Amino acid sequence: MKKIRILLLLAVFTIMAVPRAKVLSAAPSPYDLIASVNTIRAQNGLDPVEPNGILMTIAQNHANYIASIQSGGHVDASGGQERDRALAAGFSVDAAGGWIDESWAAANSATSIDIMIYNSWSDPVHWGILVYPGAKFVGAGVAESGGLTYYVLDMAGDYVGADYASGLASTIPTNAVTAQVAPVQMATPGTDGSIIHIVKVGQAPWSIAAAYDITVDQLVAMNNLGTNPVIYVGQDLLIQLAYTPTPSPTATLTPRPPTRTPIPAQTAQPVETQKANDQSGTSIFNMDRRTMGLALILICGVGLALMVIGTVSRDKQPPKKEE
Repeated sequence: MKKIRILLLLAVFTIMAVPRAKVLSAAPSPYDLIASVNTIRAQNGLDPVEPNGILMTIAQNHANYIASIQSGGHVDASGGQERDRALAAGFSVDAAGGWIDESWAAANSATSIDIMIYNSWSDPVHWGILVYPGAKFVGAGVAESGGLTYYVLDMAGDYVGADYASGLASTIPTNAVTAQVAPVQMATPGTDGSIIHIVKVGQAPWSIAAAYDITVDQLVAMNNLGTNPVIYVGQDLLIQLAYTPTPSPTATLTPRPPTRTPIPAQTAQPVETQKANDQSGTSIFNMDRRTMGLALILICGVGLALMVIGTVSRDKQPPKKEE
């Protein structure tokens, strides 16, 4: 009975260990990346690039660095770039031919290397590096962090003087890109006019931008994707902002002036002359000044007349006899 239990436990541990072994074996390696690059070069009639020990070291170190900060770029912690790293490590760029260039990318860890290449490096600049005619040596680095796999590819060789950023754009195999990059189904605009695209497997920034008739630069700017745009499956990408409604002018109600109550016409009334003294405002026998003056003149005249009469009467009396 104990043997059966032990065998069952061993079977359980074996079953649990098998899927883990498969996952670990599926992890990409720097040499897997180089193999995919040389396959593309062969399809374009070019010689394969040869792995170089120094370039492999600096590429892997830089892949570890950008994975640790979870942000891509060509500048390392000391501020140097691929040429600086190669020279510091002892790789003679001039002896190799004078040309060195680097590509980096980040993709969901479930994404295969081939799909990553067509998603991230199928634009004219990066594709031109992959199929650069003068390339002879290569270094590759792969690191994982936060569910993403970071790739670094350093290529060096003869500087042939070609503008690989634009002159070799025609070498991109259209049929291969079509087979690897999934078609983009346009999202329906929201009620506010905004458009949000959900990234599907095999879609690239350039293919999404082309589907919505915008430029890659516009797509990058609206979603803050950085100089080397990295997208992943399930990511929401803003394609069009919501409409900003034009504010309607607010009508200001001006209150109507109140209706005035008409004042009835007034008939002029005679004003009674005040029969009073100007100083005191009182009156004597209800007489005005003119009447009072006439009365005083009359009184004075009567008094004067009485005085005259009295004087005349006294003069006409006979003198008294003396006894």
